[in-house]
Amino acid sequence: MRPQKSKKQNIRRINKFKYYLEDCDCKMCRHYRGKKRGCALPVCCCEDIKQDAVRHGRIKRKEKFERWDS
Repeated sequence: MRPQKSKKQNIRRINKFKYYLEDCDCKMCRHYRGKKRGCALPVCCCEDIKQDAVRHGRIKRKEKFERWDS
């Protein structure tokens, strides 16, 4: 058996994606069946993500927030 390598301390995560409330809109959900029929699920599958976004103040993205928006 090989000894396990120790984890390096100088590793950084490059992509730290954080969901905003506007990302969890019902129109973006794959279970949304349209304006007349609504959602197929009895309880929203993104409810925990929505609550986390509101708790941390991530409601709406600023304009030109990402590098591809410029």
